Amino acid sequence: MQLNDMLAYKVAMLASDLSSSLAKEYEAYELTMPEWRILATLGASLEHYQQHYKTAKDIAWATRLDKVQVSRALERLLKKNAVIKQTSPKDKRASLIALSQEGNAMYQKIIPRVIEWQKKRLQNITDDEYRVFLKVIDALTP
Repeated sequence: MQLNDMLAYKVAMLASDLSSSLAKEYEAYELTMPEWRILATLGASLEHYQQHYKTAKDIAWATRLDKVQVSRALERLLKKNAVIKQTSPKDKRASLIALSQEGNAMYQKIIPRVIEWQKKRLQNITDDEYRVFLKVIDALTP
């Protein structure tokens, strides 16, 4: 089997290329990839689930970042006033994180750029092909 035929290799290369391309959309806001993933995770949570607060552990799982990356990115986002942090009333050792007003405003400015970026990436793919692609991804996800 050739390297270029290996599923994990192809997916890793695709993910890397897409991440690098997408970075141009949020770098204008002086965000790193981990910061963007956290901002997007919290923003999507707010939009879809009305669940404003997440633990760092939840964020790490949702973003596929390790604890150190999440911790460092959260510290930078706190300095940028993009997130707020409070102690969990259930577990005083845990912190709950949410977007601040500034963070939500930033997210709302970036999301249209991300949507436009995605439209450009998918312009040569039909809706049916995209649905099949998503179905395959779901089937490969453990």
